[in-house]
Amino acid sequence: MNLKTTTIIMMAGCFSVPISGASLDMTDGDVAVIFDAKTKTLSLNHKGKPITTGAYVTATLADGTEIDSRKYPKVTLNKSNVKDGYGNGRVYTYTYSGASPVIEQNIYVYPQLDYFLIDATLVGDDNAASHISPIVSTTPTALPYPTNGNRIYDMPFANDNWATFHSYEMTPDNTVTSCEATVIFNADNRDALIIGSVDHSTWKSAVAVTPNATDNIGKLDVKAGYISDRTWDVLPGKSSATRHGVVKGERVTSPRFMVGYYDDWRNALEQYGDANTVVCPKMEWTKDNALFGWQSWGGMEFALNYESAMSILDFYEKELIPAGFTNDSGRTLMVLDSGWGALNEEQLKNYVAKCKSLNMVPGIYSTPFSYWGSEQDAIDNREWEGGRLGEMALKSNGRYRHINAVSLDPTHPKVKEMNERNFKHFRDLGFEFVKIDFMNNGSQEADSFYLPGITTGMQAYNYGMDYIVEAAGDMMLDFSIAPVFPAKAHVRRIGCDAWGDLPQSMYTLNCINGSWWLDRCYAFNDPDHMTLSKVSLNGKGSNDENEARIRYTCGLLTGMTLLGGTYAYNGPTIEYNGAQHPVIGSDEERARVVKFAGNKDLMRMGNIGRSFRPLEGRFGNKATLFAQDDVSVDNEFIYDNGDDFYYVVFNYATDTNSSLSKAPDYKRIGINPNDYKTVKELWQGTEHTPGNLKVEVPPKDVRIYRFSK
Repeated sequence: MNLKTTTIIMMAGCFSVPISGASLDMTDGDVAVIFDAKTKTLSLNHKGKPITTGAYVTATLADGTEIDSRKYPKVTLNKSNVKDGYGNGRVYTYTYSGASPVIEQNIYVYPQLDYFLIDATLVGDDNAASHISPIVSTTPTALPYPTNGNRIYDMPFANDNWATFHSYEMTPDNTVTSCEATVIFNADNRDALIIGSVDHSTWKSAVAVTPNATDNIGKLDVKAGYISDRTWDVLPGKSSATRHGVVKGERVTSPRFMVGYYDDWRNALEQYGDANTVVCPKMEWTKDNALFGWQSWGGMEFALNYESAMSILDFYEKELIPAGFTNDSGRTLMVLDSGWGALNEEQLKNYVAKCKSLNMVPGIYSTPFSYWGSEQDAIDNREWEGGRLGEMALKSNGRYRHINAVSLDPTHPKVKEMNERNFKHFRDLGFEFVKIDFMNNGSQEADSFYLPGITTGMQAYNYGMDYIVEAAGDMMLDFSIAPVFPAKAHVRRIGCDAWGDLPQSMYTLNCINGSWWLDRCYAFNDPDHMTLSKVSLNGKGSNDENEARIRYTCGLLTGMTLLGGTYAYNGPTIEYNGAQHPVIGSDEERARVVKFAGNKDLMRMGNIGRSFRPLEGRFGNKATLFAQDDVSVDNEFIYDNGDDFYYVVFNYATDTNSSLSKAPDYKRIGINPNDYKTVKELWQGTEHTPGNLKVEVPPKDVRIYRFSK
């Protein structure tokens, strides 16, 4: 499977227009550009609406020299035909010359698309740059929005350290820097402007927006070559990069950025997801319509052992699967997470064999670009995995890179051999699913990489993922901690470890709120293991059934319902965290999940296998995970499944007197109640008529309303 860039560009019929005032203006369908000859800047418009004024290109060369297209003496405009994965279109190239390197600012217009693309290229001998911004503007631009209710969407680079999504009110001088993409939208009417990178093979990107009013952009920087603590390249007290890796060549090009106006910010992000798959095709998965199962970390952590793991298979066989906890193919994933090394080779084979005899999918865990020993081991250049660790690990400013583990160089032949060997071992044992974790260790900027032609963290990461995909063969790959892009796996976990109490569920729902659209890029979104009772090993979670309903709903509305918890009938007593713990489940936790699985309406919803949309986008409900109000999330989610329409309402209030009671706002929800015959609340099993429905959600609970035609 070749997952490298598939875009092939063919151009013909070029013509040049000499610079002379407004002659460098351009209009093509929904895209219009006005050239200001005095400032040598562009005003970009889409669908008759302004995107930015006074736009120019900036770049940083390898020696630190800053270049600016406004300072070039000559500008010309060329038009060419383009045919690529986005379709047939035209590319308009503003060329800034008279200084070195020459700058090309390229605008790609496709009549069949609701957006256009833009990038910038530096042209010249021995080019080398660590940053290119194809759009920079410091000229205020009034948005075609109301004065109030305008927000800026913010997404993280990766999901490590419980990173969250958010949208911020447009506040003067408050810069929002969103990794890879942003949407500037009005929360009331949902009008939206999206800007986001669609190519993640070379650069880390970001979009920085600084309002100068609640409806006005004061500064805009659409940047390739972004690093910060959010990309894990800058870490206090640890080895850090001082700049993005340098890209070299006769033509050094930024990623293409998608730009366009939409009447709904959710449509914008969904089409952004689709646009990314043109460059990095989605790894489709046809064996399962939805994912159900269990993984060991949520209940066992490093107390994972053979007896308990085999006993959980017994529980699934005897109680949970007969209750209905499978997808439409009757399959469940049974994943041995970190700590599986406690099982010997024969035990692993037995586990796999029993899974397959029960139509279960055996899964295992790997950290392909991480070394879990000390940094001193790298300094000492100790032997490891057939090589020398000090040569296999990445350095920045002469010091070894370290996030949670020492970062390995994906391009080093011994790292590649190690991963190929490990994945062959998994395949030989019969495993069909691999959770791959701490992948951002492989995307770090570094002083150098083993392969001299690779000079950036994303180039190295793509190189490593290409051989991992090949080594995995027909196994399903599930990113755990990983960059959002590129989507070189079947599944991606949308957040970090989450247990079963309310703030943990709100954190998971935050990630669904901000990244539901990623199931356009991945076959499935993964909302992490779901513990439905307090975990005895670590004390995390809750025994409240209402909180368990919320956590379980996280899986149902994401498309992957992967249980944590122990559930085992039998298991040893193990010393863990300074105490003796029997690694077995309780009758209560087993009974709870069997009851949930026996609700056929819930299982029907979970078998949709897709992620539900947020209704709003204000991220208006606060929770505390590690710091005060560090989580924010909406409380309403929807999904149109044709004959059925789902409306999910959470009540995050903890006060026993704070029930949520409201009449549905059908216009806001986006349906005509007259189109539906019945409404059923799935947790309680109550029947309603659409015209008389009143939403009632107790504190710290959830209700799911299914409208049926």
